[in-house]
This record gives sequence, structure tokens and C-alpha cells, in this order.
Amino acid sequence: MNITTKKIIVDTNILTDLKNAKILNKFIKLNNIYLCDIVKNKEINEKTGNLDIINKIKVISCNSEELLLALDIKDKEKKLSICDCLNFVIAKDNDCILATGDNKLKNFAEQRNVPVIRTLKIIKLLKEKNILSSNEAINASKNLINNKNTRIPLKDIENFIEELKEDLVAV
Repeated sequence: MNITTKKIIVDTNILTDLKNAKILNKFIKLNNIYLCDIVKNKEINEKTGNLDIINKIKVISCNSEELLLALDIKDKEKKLSICDCLNFVIAKDNDCILATGDNKLKNFAEQRNVPVIRTLKIIKLLKEKNILSSNEAINASKNLINNKNTRIPLKDIENFIEELKEDLVAV
């Protein structure tokens, strides 16, 4: 999966995680980030993140066939929201990567061969693209630990911080 060239469809959970990590403004510097038009209109608000920043994300429109397919999936997959289903369908139909912090959506997409990236992988990508320094990536990860709403397992974040610290020493 080439996450630097393929389009990345983002869900609301990812945007909230990146807001909590205080790097949403850095994330939008990637030029392959897209938000579904219906998801943007239905779910995005001040709680998701700074709307001025989020409004800079490219929008991908959902066509009627994709909407019908998403509704069909929603009927069968009761644990997924309609926005989850839309993000999945758009990612699959357009050969995109799906960025999600939702475990149910992640598992559903991966079982259907849609590549998925998560919050920590995005932080790593931003570091690799020199959008974040190693120290900024470490601070972003610490911000996730300090946020009471973080769904990412604490051990995963701590291991990621250690990996980032090792990169600092190796340089």
C-alpha cells in the first residue's frame, strides 16, 4: 500500500484523534486526503476539530450507486454507521486507503481487502514526509495519551513513542 500517492479517505474518528494529538493542521499538508461529502455534512462539527482546518480537506462526492450500496451494507452490518459504510464504499470503489480509528470499520474493510491506516501510522507518515519532526511526533503521541477520550490502547502509543525515541538516538 503506497500511502503517499493513493487517495486517503478519512473518517471522523481520525480527524478527532489528530485534533487531540494537536496535529490536524499538519495532517492537511498531505495532498492526498479526502473527506466524503455526505460524511462532512452529516458528522463534521466543532467537536471533530477546527472547521477552518477541516474545510481545507478535499471533498470526494458520493454518487447514487455508492449511496445505495452503502445503504445495503448498513442493512446487513448493523454495527456500522451509514457514514462508515459510505467511507468504505468510496474507498473500495476508488481504490483508496481508508483512514479510520473505528475498529469495527477497520475489520470490515480489511476483510474486504480495502487497505486501512490508523492514527499512529498517520503520525509516522507525517514524520517520514518531514511534516513532523521526531520530537513533534513524540509530543503528538503524548497528547493522545493525555486525552481521556483516546481509544488507542495506551501500550500501543507507549511502544510507538519508544520507537520514535530510538529514531532520535539513531540520527
